[in-house]
Amino acid sequence: MDDWSTYRHPAFPLRDLGLACLGAGEQSGPLPSFSGRMLSSHALVIVSGGTGHFTQNGRRLAVQAPALIWLFPGVTHGYGPGSQGWNEHWLLFTGPAARAMEELGCFARSHPLVPLSGSSEVALKSALGLFPALRAALSTGGPHGDLDASVLCQRVLIEAGMRRSPAPSEPRSGDNKLLSALREAAHLPLTLSQLATSLNVSVPDLRHSVQTATGVGPKELIIQVRMSRAQSLLADTDLPVQRIASLSGYDDPAYFSRLFTKKTGSSPSKFRREHHRTDLPG
Repeated sequence: MDDWSTYRHPAFPLRDLGLACLGAGEQSGPLPSFSGRMLSSHALVIVSGGTGHFTQNGRRLAVQAPALIWLFPGVTHGYGPGSQGWNEHWLLFTGPAARAMEELGCFARSHPLVPLSGSSEVALKSALGLFPALRAALSTGGPHGDLDASVLCQRVLIEAGMRRSPAPSEPRSGDNKLLSALREAAHLPLTLSQLATSLNVSVPDLRHSVQTATGVGPKELIIQVRMSRAQSLLADTDLPVQRIASLSGYDDPAYFSRLFTKKTGSSPSKFRREHHRTDLPG
């Protein structure tokens, strides 16, 4: 592995409105340790080989590769390898999208050190495979380099963050079929217990399968599927809203309209005006 580091001052729109990559690098061996550092941006350190330590707010933890170290703005920290050294890959990032990724569970302040194992290592290899392209993007001038680096940075964060510890188990062989069946039945007016019975699984197994595959529970997934169906019907047909509510799984059109507005940010009628693909009558 080549030792390299590249820093960048990206365009303000990415820093102010999206996610900007401020730098990245890779290095290995008996690197120096440090302590008492505080960053003004977020950072991710991936340790792919070796052992060492990580300290945050005075608490010292052992690091055994493979592992992730998530660093947060304004938080005092330090880290470094043991006497045999380690393999370290890092990136700096900032912007409002970092907060969104944190709230969506990509990383958590309560778990700054994340040991990886099993299926997590597959995602780790995928993340590390993006570093050569990230290096090239950071070396490219202008907005094209800024945008490429931003996209690649987000991909690294997602690949790493999707498998944060404790690592979710791999989907069982029947889980994909179960999710497909759940989406097909989402519009039916069934309770969660009735839905599980119709799919020949227990409620706990249904919850586990859906949470593992999607990151949300079955009730939220059903709402997502129903809203997506309703949006398609509003955009592609002239059916009245009451009928669309029924086809989406809601017997009460008023409740459907309130929920649709809450989830999408637009009322059904406004959504139809903006997205309908043919001229509406009258």
